[in-house]
Amino acid sequence: MRPLRFLSLPGAKLEVREEVRQLAQPLAEESGYELVDVEFGVHGRGKSIRVLLDKPGGITIGDCASFSRRLADCMDMNQTVPGSYHLEVSSPGLDRPLKTLESVRRFSGRRATIALHEPHEGRRNFEGDLLDPDGNRVGLRVEETTDVWFEWAEVKSARLVVDPWAEVRSAKAASASAAVRHPRGGAR
Repeated sequence: MRPLRFLSLPGAKLEVREEVRQLAQPLAEESGYELVDVEFGVHGRGKSIRVLLDKPGGITIGDCASFSRRLADCMDMNQTVPGSYHLEVSSPGLDRPLKTLESVRRFSGRRATIALHEPHEGRRNFEGDLLDPDGNRVGLRVEETTDVWFEWAEVKSARLVVDPWAEVRSAKAASASAAVRHPRGGAR
């Protein structure tokens, strides 16, 4: 089964996203959740709304179910989406989108990808370790000694990268570093 693609097109779709965001934000804050994103998609005659939530320690299925009921009631009361729609509330996942500079700051040091609206030095897509934002700029360490910086307004999308080998590499690096600091042999 193919995953649904969600669009962020101008016009009505943007208005629905913003209206859902305005309803979801106070509900999320009241429950101690972070509203990560709201996506709206039209698929043939069907309409889908996806709301991504997070909280310290991670969001649970029960959290999502409870929030979904409350948000659906608010949306129905306000007639936010005419006709029928499918509402999905979930965690942002391991490859979480980074929608604000605050989320970039929160996940600084983690591996991420950044896609730009316009090419920078001939490229639109970059991957590296997130650096702390500098004003309205976001940076990636793409190699051990190379940092690239972008204005936040230039960023089309940013998301964390799932790196199953990160812990293995950092354990190896720590082990190699310890071996260099404490060489074996020598005078006893």
